[in-house]
Amino acid sequence: MSDEQQSSPFTQPPTGPVVDNTASLGKRLQAMVIDVVIMMVCIFPFAQNQGLMEIAEQQGTIPPELALKLVLFQLMMFFVLHGFLLHQYGQTIGKRIIGIAIVTMDNQKPPFLPLILQRYVSQWLMGLVPVIGILLRLADVLAIFRDDKRCIHDHIAKTKVIDLKIPVSHHQGKPDSIIV
Repeated sequence: MSDEQQSSPFTQPPTGPVVDNTASLGKRLQAMVIDVVIMMVCIFPFAQNQGLMEIAEQQGTIPPELALKLVLFQLMMFFVLHGFLLHQYGQTIGKRIIGIAIVTMDNQKPPFLPLILQRYVSQWLMGLVPVIGILLRLADVLAIFRDDKRCIHDHIAKTKVIDLKIPVSHHQGKPDSIIV
């Protein structure tokens, strides 16, 4: 074998341990609960101020114009609360607190716009489909129980969620890049 073939990264097997740094279901759930609680703390006063609780109680439903206001407020709050962290670190507030992050399949920080469009907008749109939306979201979440521990939205965005406390795998004596 020539020196060129020996030094090629494609002909040498990885050295060092290969470690699965995929975040556990428990940590992902903890981060999601934190994010939902923070979002509810922000949305509840807005809903109260708009009289949404009373209207829903009296009419049994929320008029479309108020529902649209609520959805737009939720989107705005999502970006206010999580936009910077997602852009800089691939994390929401909950993920940051728990110590997990969204990365590409090669442990790089995902580009912001594709991350938002593929990972989050896909979830939001699934949820809007009457009746079927609930089933689609359920299937999305249940996919986490597969061997790769990735939800459908992870596959759509070509991302995974990693535990930052678990070192990444080592290839050729050097650790893979990590974003945080």
